[in-house]
Amino acid sequence: MITGSRFVRSLCGVAFVFALGGVAQATEDSPQVDYMLRCQGCHVGDGSGYPGKVPDLRVSMPALLGSVEGREFLLRVPGASLSVLDNAQLARVYNWMVDEFLPGGAPTGFVPFDAAEVERARTRPLADVNAVRIPLAAAAGIPTVY
Repeated sequence: MITGSRFVRSLCGVAFVFALGGVAQATEDSPQVDYMLRCQGCHVGDGSGYPGKVPDLRVSMPALLGSVEGREFLLRVPGASLSVLDNAQLARVYNWMVDEFLPGGAPTGFVPFDAAEVERARTRPLADVNAVRIPLAAAAGIPTVY
C-alpha cells in the first residue's frame, strides 16, 4: 500500500514520465531529447558519467575521435549499436554530443557522423567493451579505468 509521501513521489514520477513523453513528441527530431531519453541514464546530463562505472564523455570522446578505431569504438558500444534509434538519429545524437560535451569544440578535421557510418559500425556490436576500450584508451592517453 502506498502511503503519504510515497504516494506523492509515485504520482510525481508518473507525471514526469508523461511530461517527457510530451517533450519527446513535441521535439521528436531533437538529438538532445534522444540523448536525454536514451543515454542520460548512464552518462548523465553533462556527459560526466559515473566514476568507476561509466566513462566521462567529456574526456573520452575527444581522445577517441582522434583515431578511426576510436571513432568506430564509440559507435559499437552496446548502448549505441543496440539502441532503438535509427542510424540517422544516432548520428545526430553523436554530433550533438561532440558539440555539447567537448570543451574545445570538435577536434580539428572532425567529420560529422552520418547514417551510413553508423550503419556499418552497428553491424558489429562489441561483446567485450573493455577488451577494445582499454588499449584504445591507453593509446589515446586517457584513463583505462573509468
